[in-house]
Amino acid sequence: MTPLEGLRILIVEDEMLLALDLEELLGSWGAKVLGPVSNVPKALALLLDEKPDAATLDMNLSGVSSLPIAIELAARNIPFVVVSGYNNADTRDDAFQNARFVNKPFKDSELLTAFDAVLG
Repeated sequence: MTPLEGLRILIVEDEMLLALDLEELLGSWGAKVLGPVSNVPKALALLLDEKPDAATLDMNLSGVSSLPIAIELAARNIPFVVVSGYNNADTRDDAFQNARFVNKPFKDSELLTAFDAVLG
């Protein structure tokens, strides 16, 4: 059993192959995946209807910062793991205070460790 067993995890990722890999990986750990969604408006719209237990968040969605999503997740006390290849200045925002970061490309164990950390 993993710390994700039975949890609803939102995937916010614009690279479709990575999004599908994340979906498969999280599903293999027993999570129910929400999304994946590839842009800020779709992610914010999904959050109006859903309450995920946690999320993965790419920092750069087709050239657009995902900061508005991070702010919304933090405001709703939804823990998240940033999965990104970018070192973005937006990470200095308070919304990222409790997030964990996993650099692309990552090992499965790194992602699981990050989720374990944010889920406590």
